Amino acid sequence: MAVGTRELAAAVAIPIVLAALFLTPPLVFNTLVCFVALGALWEFYRIAEKGGHPVAKTLGVVYGGLVLGAAAILWGPLRFVTRTGDIVEIAQGARPGLWFGLAILGVSLASAAPLFSRVPPALALSGASATAFGVLAVALPATSLCYLRGRSPSAVLSLFLIVWTCDSAAYYFGRRYGAHRLAPVVSPKKTWEGSIAGLVAAATFGGLAGRWGLLPELGFVRGVLAGALASTAGQIGDLVESLWKRGAGVKDSGVFLPGHGGFYDRIDSLLFAGPVLAAVLAWT
Repeated sequence: MAVGTRELAAAVAIPIVLAALFLTPPLVFNTLVCFVALGALWEFYRIAEKGGHPVAKTLGVVYGGLVLGAAAILWGPLRFVTRTGDIVEIAQGARPGLWFGLAILGVSLASAAPLFSRVPPALALSGASATAFGVLAVALPATSLCYLRGRSPSAVLSLFLIVWTCDSAAYYFGRRYGAHRLAPVVSPKKTWEGSIAGLVAAATFGGLAGRWGLLPELGFVRGVLAGALASTAGQIGDLVESLWKRGAGVKDSGVFLPGHGGFYDRIDSLLFAGPVLAAVLAWT
């Protein structure tokens, strides 16, 4: 794939994401998150199929859409004004018991899916498990971006920059000084030296973000901690997706973005780093 094509895809995608983040209501950005996450979930299921797991793709994507849609509204938030001038927030009716019930229903449906899809009994458990796991591993952590957008656009931008800073430092430092392979079977090009450089760079950025504006509620010390934890989680997320792809014998999760692979390839680190940063901010 030509370098120019890769750069052109990034030049188109990045402004769209930033415009949705800063120039539109939260629900618009959350809808974009839903679209990308569902694309990643579909790709996850395709990988699972190539690995020999007969997943119920349609059921998983529909249920993942319910999870993501609920988060988009909950942290949107979606509001309307009544004739009397009162502001009503749709998410006001959400209760923890409802979310727990939906989660149990999703697992039950995934478990029953092999009964109606002629899956061989020997593969029923792996198929049902992969269907439910896709929602837990892709759709559910993607809701953390909706939560971060609910706090502020800067929180989402900070997440992006922590992950991008880590990836860039790990790549360039590892290519120049890397000597010890981090995970030779799963991702032969990654090194311990690059990984540590990415951690240091992201932690430094987190401290600066906490000190000078992007994450003012954290301050410098907690910003360093947030950058370190989120970037470490992001690196693990990248390795996890590489593990799935290696097991299924595929190079990229999809071909949606020329030169960049699929949706899952683009957000694998965010799916791990997002919940970590959201947890740090929630406890602040």
